[in-house]
Amino acid sequence: MKKLLTSWLLTSLALPINARTAENGRLTIEVHIYNYSSVSAVALARAEKETARIYQRLGVAMEWRNCPRTAEELAQSAACDFPAASTRFTLRLLSDEMAHTFPLSGEIYGFALLPVHNGYGVVADVFADRARKITTDEQSHGVILGHLIAHELGHLLLGEAGHPAAAGIMHVPWQTKELEQIKRGVMLFLPGQTERIRAQIVARTTVSSSELVPHR
Repeated sequence: MKKLLTSWLLTSLALPINARTAENGRLTIEVHIYNYSSVSAVALARAEKETARIYQRLGVAMEWRNCPRTAEELAQSAACDFPAASTRFTLRLLSDEMAHTFPLSGEIYGFALLPVHNGYGVVADVFADRARKITTDEQSHGVILGHLIAHELGHLLLGEAGHPAAAGIMHVPWQTKELEQIKRGVMLFLPGQTERIRAQIVARTTVSSSELVPHR
């Protein structure tokens, strides 16, 4: 089978944030979605469900917010008008047209933006139109998209430790074996990655707003 998913680009940029613990004792992260790819409501709901399922196994709860993309939408909704916080992530679902503005191979399906020096990365991009091309319907598009989102959030939470991995959701490239694991719902984080992700979320709870790196 032709290679479908290759290594993911980690580039520089950061926006640190603040965190909290859910009432049931689980750690909680918040994801603000900017759907520039016009992913359908069906696919997006499935993607959120898949990502939440993967992180639930780590003891991490997910909160999702669909954010306005234009000035007109912003004027009508303040759904994502929050100050920066250490577990508030920005996820951009990009169209093919937007993906082509990056000097990246067509086999790359997303990347996370990491800080050059200190700080915490909180911005990730997923090329959602490219993911749609390797699926057959909206549900399967959502499944693949959910795993891509989990992967890129993993980069933000693992930092440079995200690659390489011998197996699991942080392993690349994703080929026939990995896509079968995704179908069966067994493409997950490894135990060592679980510990690092939880430790990272706990560490982010101590970040103050004065330590934040301005978003560029």
